Amino acid sequence: MNDDATRAADHYDAMGPAYADDVRTHPVNAAYERPAMLKMAGDVRRKRVLDVGCAAGGLSALLMDRGADVVGIDVSERMVEIARRDLGGRAEFRVADVGRPMPFLAGESFDIVTASLVLHYLRDWAVPLREFHRVLRPDGALLISTHHPTQDVAISDPPASYFDVTLLRDTWDKGGRDFEVHFYHRPLSAVVDALADAGFVVERIAGPLRADVARSLVPVHPRGEVQHRRSGTDARLTPSGSTSPGAGGAIVSDDIRERYATVR
Repeated sequence: MNDDATRAADHYDAMGPAYADDVRTHPVNAAYERPAMLKMAGDVRRKRVLDVGCAAGGLSALLMDRGADVVGIDVSERMVEIARRDLGGRAEFRVADVGRPMPFLAGESFDIVTASLVLHYLRDWAVPLREFHRVLRPDGALLISTHHPTQDVAISDPPASYFDVTLLRDTWDKGGRDFEVHFYHRPLSAVVDALADAGFVVERIAGPLRADVARSLVPVHPRGEVQHRRSGTDARLTPSGSTSPGAGGAIVSDDIRERYATVR
């Protein structure tokens, strides 16, 4: 594995069950990101889905509940162990570095590829996007969620340059412990250029879910708290040369890093 993959694996191996438990009800994941991905995916009955960066299998489970045949991959051995434990034989899960070619996946073998909050851990998107394009069927779709480029720069002090691809550091509270994580900021032009170079074009972009709406959608934490950190926007992309809006595509969810106060 390269440095980016090793660093991401170390982050998620360390967080382990604390992360898996947190994302089940965290507003960013439960009230915005996963619902947005599912809405963009549409009817997945009898469709084969590659869930890239599947972590503990939260999105995989929802896709399977809707009738999809899912293969999940993640760089973290700990996350894959949890997904296998929790979801049993309902899906195939394996450890893989998406920053490298994935010859174990046959070409044109998936209807949908989801990359949920994973690409921002990689500096170079060329290889994973090329692989996503390779494994998708001609009428397939790619769904991506990633940090919003106008918001993640504020994490650093002073704020990072919007125009550069920059490695940022953040601290997450999972299970009452602080964990240091790293991910890349990239300007919107770099996001769009990488997708275009891989053969995708933007189809549509949707606005973020308001924080008060997210609050109403997520059960209150057993301690009486609901923590809001981010909202986001969505965009749909289609392959270059597509003759109809639904004829194969990619969907991008831009997860805006905007912090909200704890609600009691």
